[in-house]
Amino acid sequence: MGSTTGDEKIPEENASSEAARTALVYSPRFLEHRTGLHCETPSRLKIVVQTLKSLGLVSPDRCRFVEPRVAAVEEIELVHDPDYVEEIRRFCASGGGHYDGDTVLSPESFDVACLAVGGMLKACDAVFTGSFVNAFALVRPPGHHAGIHGRALGATTNGFCLFNNVAVAASYMLKKKWVDRVLIFDVDGHHGNGTQEAFNNTSKVLYVSLHEGGIYPGTGYEDEVGVGEGAGYKVNVPLPPRSDDKVYSKALREVVLPVAEQFKPDFVLLSAGYDAHHSDNITSMLLSTAGYVEMFNSMLNLAERHCKSRLVACLEGGYSAKALSRALPATIAAMAGLQFDEADEKPSSPQAVVNRAEEVVKKVKANLAGYWRF
Repeated sequence: MGSTTGDEKIPEENASSEAARTALVYSPRFLEHRTGLHCETPSRLKIVVQTLKSLGLVSPDRCRFVEPRVAAVEEIELVHDPDYVEEIRRFCASGGGHYDGDTVLSPESFDVACLAVGGMLKACDAVFTGSFVNAFALVRPPGHHAGIHGRALGATTNGFCLFNNVAVAASYMLKKKWVDRVLIFDVDGHHGNGTQEAFNNTSKVLYVSLHEGGIYPGTGYEDEVGVGEGAGYKVNVPLPPRSDDKVYSKALREVVLPVAEQFKPDFVLLSAGYDAHHSDNITSMLLSTAGYVEMFNSMLNLAERHCKSRLVACLEGGYSAKALSRALPATIAAMAGLQFDEADEKPSSPQAVVNRAEEVVKKVKANLAGYWRF
């Protein structure tokens, strides 16, 4: 297909009854969350939509665009405090601006954020009912830093996030009693402090995060394993800066997959952040397109074994045009079972980084040894 700006309405004919594997939940209304001179801009989704179409990844039998719905306030309040939700609504209604030092809102941002949450709920509905095998919610604003009251676990800001799209989706499915166990695998370059906070004291949600240690939000250390009934169900692997595909693969094989296999999820949610890509300057990580595809494939295989392939990914961070036009389409192609050219640079970690990462993995396993077998 020819190039497009990503602004046009997604045609409803894409939601025909013909079988498709992967739903792409998207609306041009996500572009109405305007942030000005900021890395989290509408252009992120424009790049994604344009690339998916120009590469021919959108097809009736593989990937199909689906319109999101608006989440009800009561659904958002499954995770967020009502006073916080109302505060965001009023802030946007008064004209928006800098909600905090990192997070910029426009007058439309509250409504767009409700649509983003609804997009995740629509994606989960579509997969759980069997309309699609899996889904990717191409939404913004992102959500994994947003906790119950906004800033989570002592973070200084909301980190570009308003409502926690993934956390609400997990809570929504649990409340409906569709599932008993949800795995949330967070591959964003930053720790999802809001998601961890939302489920810190429950064993119904296994939250696993691979992220760069020592950067915003200042959480997600090896000894953060959850509290009360949630102890052992929060798995944090704070990798050192300049961690490459091999480092991530080691953490995946030695920590993530052993725990996830024992958990046996009923549904898999991915917090899909692409700011750990080597081209993204908001972190110092060295993941390549192939590294992202390996992590997605591992979750697709896990979902096939344990939960009838039910998996939904949600866009979190990712601010480099290269990551958004290479790594992200490649992971969607993996979800759709399509061949995709993963050509990309593969930077290597210095040996000192490899050594430090091995220490982190050992520490994580030691902290979780009382809960899981390794």
